[in-house]
Amino acid sequence: MNKLLKIVVLLTVMLVSGVTGWAQTNRDSLRARRLQEVNINADAPQKVFSGPAAVQQISAQQIKQLPTLQLSDALKYMSGVVVRDYGGTGGMKTVSVRGLGTQHTGVAYDDIALTDCQTGQIDLGKLSLENVASIALVVGLDDKIFVPARLFSYSSLLKINTINIIPEKPFSFRVGGTVGMYGLYSLQAGVTHKVQSKKRDDRIFFWNLSADAMRSKGNYPYTLHYGGVHDSVSHEIRKNAETRTLNTEFNAVWQIDMTQRFNVKLYYYNSARELPSATIFYNSDSHQKLWNQNAFGQVHYHKYFNDRWAYQANLKFNYDYTRYYDPDYLNLAGFLDNRYHQHESYFSNTVMYSPIIEKDSLKRVRKLQLALAQDVFFQQMRANSLDYQHPGRLTSLTSLSAILAGNRWKLNANLLFTYVNNIILENPEMQDFTHFSPSVGGSVELTKTLHLRFFYKNIFRMPTFNDLYYREVGNVNLNPEKTHQWNLGLVLKEAHLVAGRITVSTTLDGYFNIVKDKIVAFPSHNLFSWTMLNYGKVYVAGAELNTFWQYRITGRYILRLNGNVTYQKAVDRTDENGKTFNHQIPYTPLWSGSASLSCQTPWVTVAYAFIACGKRYALTQNIPSNEVSGYFDHSITLSHDFDFRKSTLGLKLELLNIANKHYEIIRNYPMQGFGMRFKVVYDFGR
Repeated sequence: MNKLLKIVVLLTVMLVSGVTGWAQTNRDSLRARRLQEVNINADAPQKVFSGPAAVQQISAQQIKQLPTLQLSDALKYMSGVVVRDYGGTGGMKTVSVRGLGTQHTGVAYDDIALTDCQTGQIDLGKLSLENVASIALVVGLDDKIFVPARLFSYSSLLKINTINIIPEKPFSFRVGGTVGMYGLYSLQAGVTHKVQSKKRDDRIFFWNLSADAMRSKGNYPYTLHYGGVHDSVSHEIRKNAETRTLNTEFNAVWQIDMTQRFNVKLYYYNSARELPSATIFYNSDSHQKLWNQNAFGQVHYHKYFNDRWAYQANLKFNYDYTRYYDPDYLNLAGFLDNRYHQHESYFSNTVMYSPIIEKDSLKRVRKLQLALAQDVFFQQMRANSLDYQHPGRLTSLTSLSAILAGNRWKLNANLLFTYVNNIILENPEMQDFTHFSPSVGGSVELTKTLHLRFFYKNIFRMPTFNDLYYREVGNVNLNPEKTHQWNLGLVLKEAHLVAGRITVSTTLDGYFNIVKDKIVAFPSHNLFSWTMLNYGKVYVAGAELNTFWQYRITGRYILRLNGNVTYQKAVDRTDENGKTFNHQIPYTPLWSGSASLSCQTPWVTVAYAFIACGKRYALTQNIPSNEVSGYFDHSITLSHDFDFRKSTLGLKLELLNIANKHYEIIRNYPMQGFGMRFKVVYDFGR
């Protein structure tokens, strides 16, 4: 342990002092020049990525045309994604990508990871869309290697990019509100201020402050079936579903010059949620409540010394508080009141070096990039449970990445070394973990518009604190889960037809994943006492088709179509003699897909969107009693922006689930039927 800390400290000092020392000795001999950023506002076609990774991106403009209130709503329109929605505005939303489980999907907020060491999964329902510029789902090796090592430690990565470009106007503010059925009210406000140096044009400071408050009663009606299709039913109202949330965020950006920038982000979230229970026959009452507070501050600094060398540092502190209360819990006290406090301290250094640069008459193209990143973070958790241990975890991640590019090909590689030291006051002899995770990928340009891509990625996931230590469930001897991912895909990149009036982009990917040492839970001597073991193995084979069509009828009339379909066979391969061998894993449909069709005119933009999902199984055995029916969800949005001299007024009407189907994403948690939302946003800038 002491040796590892010395190595980490030494490596960190070398990264900082070595790069800054090199820069100081070469400051006068080679001065870098970086062009001023230019903001371009125009209707652009769907961005398609031709690198090794399978990337899907949704811009703020696309989000505006979709029926979305929370981040999780937008993710439902991505292929290969299973969003577990427990019903209602305040219900928990988690995401699983390509059958690998929610803990294998990382969430990066402006390139710094969001974390939850207790459960290992991020509730996407609490993330606001107000400051989001784009969201991207990256599966495989991203082309962006000038990032912290932690972003390479996930099987897939959800990247949330906020609006942090230099604003065009010195001052602007934004205010908006949303009203909807079943007691939904939401208010948003934000202000931005920019100050530019009078002595240097490239020295700029700007900040923005935003807040988003929401309240929803969630008391929507649903139909409860007591048996088969022809059996009796009753009409119920969803109870105990009220939600109150508050999101606040402060960003400050100081551009010292064209080569270096300093960013600060402060974030606070507070929620009080009633938790509706599963729809059990003859008993729809529920009194469970959940409170959550999350606050974090993160600092980012980067410096481009010249065309070859660059350095960045990231610092973050995160605090999370969760309280779960159940007044009907059957124990000696007659209730359950669990409280959890999480803390994380995080520091990261990254150096990028481009030893080979090909000079062009118009620009410089990097032909070889190398990046070395060192991350260190410490997590700890406290709980009020009498039999809960006091866990802490020190993790060191070292990442070495490389990109080698030719005229018509590109190769990416990454090697991630992970060291984990679990610290328990009650058990000082805890096992340490080390693991090397190699990844490699590439892309080849077959024609100007057709590309071939492939990758292999190896990742392992540490057990969460709940897996290891929670009451009688925990098993401190659990091994990390290990995943192997293979992908082969074709990319049709922006083919232009009919004299450029039609733009087509399509991607087709086939993939195969293996999860070893899968962590599973099963009852030991009763239904209240479970045991966690490394017992499972899962094979996942699938294919994803994504397509985008844009038809520019005239200059002001545009027709856009986005669509995707996913086939995914994710089966249990643990025991050939077991009852669940070759059965589809829970809540993973064989077929799923979504599409959105929008028509933009000078007066109004009309968009139709639907989501389709095949049948799934609530438990591991694929038998009729465990089957969860498939569903279709249809929605329509109408929106328009009124432009004035210095301001814009945006109106949006959403007609949700127009077929009024009370389908279930999670069994016994019915979703809302037909609903309406109306949103008004006013932007002013001068």
